[in-house]
Amino acid sequence: MKGTLPFFVLVLGVLLFVALALLIFLWRQFSQLKHDKQHLQAKYKELEQKTTGLDADQLRYKLNPHLFRNALNAIQSHAYQSYYALDKLSNVLDYILYDSDNRMVSLAEEINFAKSLVEINKLKTSPLFDIRFKNKIREDETIYHEMMIAPFSCANPIENAFKHADIQSDDAFISIVFSIEDDNWFQLYVANKIPRGKKEQKNKGGLGNVMFKNRLKAIYGIDGFSLIETINNEVYISQLKIKLDKP
Repeated sequence: MKGTLPFFVLVLGVLLFVALALLIFLWRQFSQLKHDKQHLQAKYKELEQKTTGLDADQLRYKLNPHLFRNALNAIQSHAYQSYYALDKLSNVLDYILYDSDNRMVSLAEEINFAKSLVEINKLKTSPLFDIRFKNKIREDETIYHEMMIAPFSCANPIENAFKHADIQSDDAFISIVFSIEDDNWFQLYVANKIPRGKKEQKNKGGLGNVMFKNRLKAIYGIDGFSLIETINNEVYISQLKIKLDKP
């Protein structure tokens, strides 16, 4: 009995040490999340202040803060991925608050923003959900860093795909492809499976789409862009083409 007592004390000491280490770790994690939340709240306040009082011309180059709310909703549904999601959300907010102050941004900046937007929206889906993301534009090409595009040009088609995609069917998917056509036309191709028997996308013709098209028309004119939306075999396809500006 005497021989087992020191062993019991040793085991108890190890367990107490592990419990203390775990408490310290959890406290640090909580403190970091609290700090990140305060940082994001400060950014959101700054965003609200910057979007207040903008005239019609300025609004052509700004994004409605609904994007921020959609991103937060996605993060809340999967709290266990908070660190990764907060990092991507921070990238999106930086883009909204700072990079998009310019009337035009580089193609690289817009595509990097779109990538972060996709990563945030992926939180709404199962890890097994088929999301196909492809950038056919070589990142070492001059056009990738020097050609200019209006900020948030990619946001609406991508957000709509995640909002209205069929995520229940075994063959459901979302496909996003970036490419460049002749004469420096940027193309965004977005396709998503829609629920069986559904004739058209809910948002088709909605306020968000109308504002998006009006914004592109105000920036590029009727000859500087095209947006074609079709449905084929229960797949909704959005094809956006934009004439890129030189710096």
